[in-house]
Amino acid sequence: MRHRREVVIFVGLLLFFLSGCALFTSTDAVIEVSQTRGTVPLTISYNASASAGRDGISTYRWSFGTGADIYGVSGSHTFNHAGQYEIQLTIRAADGSVDTDTISVEVEPAFWVADENLNEIYKLDSSGNVIMTLDSPGTQPRGLVLTERGGDWSLYVVCMGSGFQRLIEIDPASGTVLAEHTAPAQDPGGLTYAPNAPKRLWHVDRLSRKIYEINPTDGLTLNVFGATYFQSSPHLIGLPFLQTPGGIAWREDSHGPGSLWVLEAETELLHELEIVPAIGIFSSTQLALQPDPISLSSELFPISGIDWYEGFLWVVERDRHQVAQIDPATGAATGIVLSGFPGAAVTGLAIQK
Repeated sequence: MRHRREVVIFVGLLLFFLSGCALFTSTDAVIEVSQTRGTVPLTISYNASASAGRDGISTYRWSFGTGADIYGVSGSHTFNHAGQYEIQLTIRAADGSVDTDTISVEVEPAFWVADENLNEIYKLDSSGNVIMTLDSPGTQPRGLVLTERGGDWSLYVVCMGSGFQRLIEIDPASGTVLAEHTAPAQDPGGLTYAPNAPKRLWHVDRLSRKIYEINPTDGLTLNVFGATYFQSSPHLIGLPFLQTPGGIAWREDSHGPGSLWVLEAETELLHELEIVPAIGIFSSTQLALQPDPISLSSELFPISGIDWYEGFLWVVERDRHQVAQIDPATGAATGIVLSGFPGAAVTGLAIQK
């Protein structure tokens, strides 16, 4: 009889323990995402249905490191810029208890290049793999640049077009032509975009040997800067400039509208031009040549495209058919290259950051 009572007591205690565990289930936030690494723009799906809360969950709050909070169990989010992001999920249970979970997502830059023989445009990942191919909207693409307006990306392409130069804006996701303008000059040598006010496209031409300031909205040329414009600069004594321009790229400064970097292929020097915005309606943008150009290694030439990313210069080595990372302090390659993509006459470089 005693043994029977012990069994009953044991079973009762076990049932009480199990019911207590169910009663005091902890609040636990659990993040599930479709991927944690990809190329910009990166869209991920997120889900919190594996989370648990005492007496149920009343609130799901998501933060993606981009300044906006989103509420709901699941959904999708697009990261429009490269970088390391922390996704945070905070849940509140019906009893008021709260728990948080975090996960990191790495968004890598995309590298865009064109081939002027095949009339193709390639989007590459950071390993040089082709992740998208677009037909060039014009023949002989010579320069590429990406812009972002209103949260949407646009890809501008400047094409030589067998003598009919065109500046064409396309949707980089589909290749759809959004706008088309006549490009200035005759032999496009590069294209870049300054996103800081007043937001301009900048184009350098090999034949006319000039730099053109262009309104990206309507394609109108606002200013032209030729070799004679810079002749009075004390930083050019005895040096040719804009004799054989080999590319142009914009670089962000800690303040102001940033600077342009123009490659002079004859001297293998990369020159910095400070952008001086217009003051009032009776003046125009000025370019101020800066001292101490970067001397690039001769092994890199011929170069057919340049751009900046995270403090490093990236160049297209045309003969080697690769994109190489350059240390601006030495002008030499770091050993990091992107290669193996199609074509044989790669021209232009745009890094989607």
